[in-house]
Amino acid sequence: MKVIGIEAFLSWAYVEELPKAEASGTAVAGSNFMAGLGNGWDAVSQQGLLLADLVSDGRPNSYGVLPLAIDCGPPHPDALAAHAAISALDHWEVGFPDDWNPLADMNLSATDIADCTGRARGRILLTDGHGRVRFRQRPAELVRHHAIMRSAPGWQAKAPVASFVLGQNGKPAWFRKVRATEGVTSFEREVDGFNPKSRRPWHDAYKKMTLSPDPMLAAVDRAEYEVWFAALDEVRRTLAAPGLLTGHIVQPSGRPGRPWEIRVVS
Repeated sequence: MKVIGIEAFLSWAYVEELPKAEASGTAVAGSNFMAGLGNGWDAVSQQGLLLADLVSDGRPNSYGVLPLAIDCGPPHPDALAAHAAISALDHWEVGFPDDWNPLADMNLSATDIADCTGRARGRILLTDGHGRVRFRQRPAELVRHHAIMRSAPGWQAKAPVASFVLGQNGKPAWFRKVRATEGVTSFEREVDGFNPKSRRPWHDAYKKMTLSPDPMLAAVDRAEYEVWFAALDEVRRTLAAPGLLTGHIVQPSGRPGRPWEIRVVS
């Protein structure tokens, strides 16, 4: 039995073994056929496989990868088990806890963290037709993509720099909040805080800060990394079932689950 890390094992399955399967218009039993090239992730994955020396005429096989142009025998049974374990991720429901904070290394205030993670949730989570909340990218596709490309989701990001929101004159802008009424509804809204008559800010005016680059983008990237990492471990646990693999013992990824927090500790 060969001892191998989960990332290397999945890359072996999708780059070296599953391309041995025939080009097919029908899916084999237990597979999750990714038809055509309509999905952008599929296109990237296929571009990665085009780096091989020998490829087919471009039709994906039953495992959604380009088959080799010559007969190399069937895929290894362990590669088929890997594909089945990844396909099972399609039933996953991904969520994030209320106190989710992927920005621990950014030295942000609690207010800024709440704002960034709140906006990030709007980008990374979708509600399907049954009212279930799921991650925008299917975990199975996420794992397949990075297995084929021998990569991992990016999580590195520059710490943002705070600066004042500027007005049209290039100077820090002033804002104030006033009560407004529409019909029977009263609400608070933000307006220009500079008094044009006195040429001075109103007594209750304030300035606002902005962060650049926007940490929300880092939160989105890191959410993808967390889902990918958790999905890898789920696949590894599935493959650890007695007798499922015949030639490999799969070890956990050597990567940390939240590498940005390690930077904070060090």
